[in-house]
Amino acid sequence: MINGFKILDNNDVNVSIIEYLNKGAMRGQYLGFPLLHEHYTMSLGGCTDWTGSGGSGKSEFLLELLLNTSQYYGWVHLVYVPDVGDKNEVLAILMHKLTGKTFDKRFKHNLINEAEIYKWLPWILDHFKIVHKTDLKAKITPYQFWDLSVEVKKQNSGKLHTATIDSWKDLKHGTGITGETFSRDDKYLDDVLSYRNAMAEEHKIHFHTIIHPLKTEKDKNGLRIAATPYDLKGGTAWYDNGKVMITVHRVDRTDNEVEVIINKSKPKSVAKNGIVKMFFDVSKARFYAEIDGQKRYAQQEYFKPIGLSLDLPNSENDDDDVPF
Repeated sequence: MINGFKILDNNDVNVSIIEYLNKGAMRGQYLGFPLLHEHYTMSLGGCTDWTGSGGSGKSEFLLELLLNTSQYYGWVHLVYVPDVGDKNEVLAILMHKLTGKTFDKRFKHNLINEAEIYKWLPWILDHFKIVHKTDLKAKITPYQFWDLSVEVKKQNSGKLHTATIDSWKDLKHGTGITGETFSRDDKYLDDVLSYRNAMAEEHKIHFHTIIHPLKTEKDKNGLRIAATPYDLKGGTAWYDNGKVMITVHRVDRTDNEVEVIINKSKPKSVAKNGIVKMFFDVSKARFYAEIDGQKRYAQQEYFKPIGLSLDLPNSENDDDDVPF
């Protein structure tokens, strides 16, 4: 046999397949928004790729979803997000979302104070392991980051649930895990993303990656067109290797409305292609949806909006014509 591979036999699965039967093809975690829950959940062992034009809100939205899982389920996250800012800027964004208080001195009525910072900082650092540079010349590869997440999980008594890169451009690329140098982006992406997918599945960590599109296109009216996975450098390789792929799109940067576009959903038990409309509240640094005529910020308890059905088919009403 080839080293590292084997042919599946009965002894390999006689327990796991029964466990899978009992649990079913499970959805990921509810993230606070019922309309989003219809299209996207966050599962351990999965991967989500995020894209969108500059200023679309993809980093803001992802950080909020991570924060929600920490509040609801106690999840812990490893984040390397130099595209967001330095360590203080990252902490300020998380604290703003957590407390509703800003660090921006222009908004004195909503300004956080030192006592509030000292109160909430330990909680944030318990749930967000923030990787930051101590040497400006240092570079980390994707392989090193994902390996680091596994090591952090071991050191933290198994308590690490997600690891986030924001953004892909801030890493060192081109060399494979075995030291092979790739001259083509698609070959490199096939290697590095296959490694990521396998690591996520084996160690039950959800890997998030934010990737900027190559360019921002506009329609005949001058409005920005939503980026797709094929707009990424090496786009076909991204799509071929991607699990869940999401675009966060804002047509007009002067508006607070964003579209969360699920472009690829794999496995289908955790996601479904479609578009969810969200809005951003600048004062709270929180997103909300307009449901049944009301603003609905994220909340832990799921509620079913009027006309929304998340029921799965059963033996009495299976629809054999549902597309796959």
